[in-house]
Amino acid sequence: MIAIFTGIGHPIFIETLSIKFIVVKKIVFHTVSLNHKEKAVSRGGTKKKWEESMSIYTRYEPHRKKKSKGPWVIFFLLCILFFLGYTYRKEIYFLFAKDQSVRAEKTKEKIIELWKSQNLKEKDIEDFQSIAQTYSEKDPKDPVAFHLISRSLFWTLYNLGIHFDASSLILHLGSDFSEMIGQSQLADSTLDKMFWSARKSEALTNSDYTDFENNRLLLFLCETHRSVKRPSALISEYGNIKTDSLSPELLPVYFWLLTYNTMQAGDAQGLEKIIASSKDPNFKGGIQFSPREENFLLGLGKFYKKDYVGALSLLRSVKTNIPDRITETAILTEATIFHLQNLTQKGIDLLEEYYNETGKKNSEIPNIIKKMILERPSAKTKIILGTE
Repeated sequence: MIAIFTGIGHPIFIETLSIKFIVVKKIVFHTVSLNHKEKAVSRGGTKKKWEESMSIYTRYEPHRKKKSKGPWVIFFLLCILFFLGYTYRKEIYFLFAKDQSVRAEKTKEKIIELWKSQNLKEKDIEDFQSIAQTYSEKDPKDPVAFHLISRSLFWTLYNLGIHFDASSLILHLGSDFSEMIGQSQLADSTLDKMFWSARKSEALTNSDYTDFENNRLLLFLCETHRSVKRPSALISEYGNIKTDSLSPELLPVYFWLLTYNTMQAGDAQGLEKIIASSKDPNFKGGIQFSPREENFLLGLGKFYKKDYVGALSLLRSVKTNIPDRITETAILTEATIFHLQNLTQKGIDLLEEYYNETGKKNSEIPNIIKKMILERPSAKTKIILGTE
């Protein structure tokens, strides 16, 4: 036991192990109250007044104020809302967004008008692609949405400088379609995305929609690039596209592709029909041919048809002293015909003459000669192969 004195002769005994904060607090309070009583009496106060003043203190019991947890709860709820908002941001956007189909169609028409006025910018194409992509995400079963994605990618080709006009057609008639696209990986990847978007649109189609024929035209373009199907098969599949339903910017593309694949298929009669249709006053294909270009087209068509006599006659008629693309292609084709007719030396002589006259600019000619000599070892050349 331990005795604790209050200072006025009244000891208070408590057990050693029972000392707690509350006991000490009461002892101190008791001591203070006694001191207060002595002061009150010494100033002339009565015992009754002292007891009345103490009634205030006896009701007071100090305690520690608890901190509110409200701000933490609010902060935690805000974190949850932010996480849910970020996770489902697209769904929330689509919930309040307007009809995406209307917005996408208006943007498509805007792009066409900008193209007509030659004011189409890269930013306009990027905006169209973004809107078409959003449309497909909101309505993943709508074929129009995926057609518009493919359509927006077509404008990317336009922005890369790939144009389907008469000059590009004549320039690449005697070559693979890959030369038309060039070595750009962006062009290859763009055409690949175009194909799958247009193919998905076709797969989702239950009935024809406004841009159905335009979607077929984009497939025609991508299939030509892929070179999986033969030109004759492509003409059979896409040669019946309804031109009245095509958008104005896609009409020249259709005529370009039809001419190119018809020539590659060696369909001379088909080429004649195409050339005849281009002379029609109501023709809206956007591509016109000069008489020289017409003979060039027909000559290549006969070459692919293996009508070598007819091809030589037409190709010789288009050659000029100016070494342009038509003249060069005509000479290369003529030399190839000689080689196929076992007149390899005559073909090599023709190529050597053209090669020297043009300042040895075409580095592909020595490779063609080398290939001919490998197939016909008796043929000779004055060109040093492997160095020129």
